[in-house]
Amino acid sequence: MKKFYAIVAAALVSVAMFASREVVPSDADLQSYATKTYTMCIYNESACNDIVLIGTYVGWDANADLLTFQAVTGFEGWYVVSWDDATDPTGDGGIQAKPVQLTGTGTFSWDYQLGPDAELVRGTADLLSANNGTEVDIKNIAAGILVIDVKSWKNNPCTAVYHVYNFTFVSPDCNDDDYITPAISGGFNNWAQDAMTLNELKTAERQNANLPGAVYEYSVKAAEGSEYKFRSAADWGKDWTNELKEYDAENDEWKAFNDGANFVLGENTNLVYDLGDPTKYSWNNCEKPEEYEEKEFDYTITVANAPTCGEAVLAVVGSFAACNWTVADAVEVQNGKATLHANNTDEFKFLDKSTGDWTNEVIGFAQTTFHKADLADGEEDGAIAIDLAEAQFAACTEGVEDIVLTVNAKKVVVDGTLYIVRDNKLFTVEGTQVR
Repeated sequence: MKKFYAIVAAALVSVAMFASREVVPSDADLQSYATKTYTMCIYNESACNDIVLIGTYVGWDANADLLTFQAVTGFEGWYVVSWDDATDPTGDGGIQAKPVQLTGTGTFSWDYQLGPDAELVRGTADLLSANNGTEVDIKNIAAGILVIDVKSWKNNPCTAVYHVYNFTFVSPDCNDDDYITPAISGGFNNWAQDAMTLNELKTAERQNANLPGAVYEYSVKAAEGSEYKFRSAADWGKDWTNELKEYDAENDEWKAFNDGANFVLGENTNLVYDLGDPTKYSWNNCEKPEEYEEKEFDYTITVANAPTCGEAVLAVVGSFAACNWTVADAVEVQNGKATLHANNTDEFKFLDKSTGDWTNEVIGFAQTTFHKADLADGEEDGAIAIDLAEAQFAACTEGVEDIVLTVNAKKVVVDGTLYIVRDNKLFTVEGTQVR
């Protein structure tokens, strides 16, 4: 009899789960959750961990403070999240976002994003097949409520099998004097650039045997099904421009290594890539692009429309040697100018030096590399022109309330830029409506 009860209970659970997919919450049911411009409601019965939202609202930064989906009361298996987004909704791709299930340890991994069979139930967005049909991208999301049936995850952390994977990578030589340090990027490190470690002993052994290439190694604990690929660990590979390529003898041409596709981790935990033969393998860029060649300059930064904040002292802080991100050594902007000595590969930003700490940074101006800064007209190097008209000191936003604040408004910072949200609309601090 107990066995019969168990079977009946299991059947009832199965019916309930099936019914929850069929009973879709209406926009009225979701209205109390739709507190911001965009709202995404998803159905998922297979998640065992928290589900977070990542997208243009955080610049696709997996290290940002991502929003977590919450259960919809009265609708089993349905989850909802609401957010604002400073992205131009009419731009390329418009507003984009997707749910990702966290790992069992609560960390983010791109391995656990939407699978290829997600279905649009209600609302306006494009669900597009991506990465050779193994996942779905959600693009051109319109303001309002979007309802999606997840159906499956690209991989499911609830059933993940983990191993320690050991990589041995023989990098092709680019020239006689230098090796490019290879990096590995994958779902297990949020597609960051983890530089592989040079094994000098094994490299020397190869050279003694007249074999080309340098030996690099890397170990990581990851789940089966995780994807990965290789690129350069150098700064000029951060935009994915410095990936591997291989010679296609049949067509007498160089092409992307592995046709540019990702590799997938399986049961084999010792992975060896011997790509040392320079006649068969190479990199897109074997020489540093000139802009990345490390050079020293005496920079003069001219600041227009500097923000004010009581007794705040506007200053330039950065990785240049005399400062090295130390607030006390930040270079003050006096009479609209700051002069300092730095490498073109150094980065800088602005803050209030008078506080002695980072509590009053300038928001609305992103951290910038010197070689990417706007050079003044007619100046080949050294002279940088910065306009801070859209910037504000983080701790001092006088005048903003007079422009756009009402009892229903609040301040928000998106990608380092201060905005005002009022009546479900986004404004710049000058009062210009973003949407």
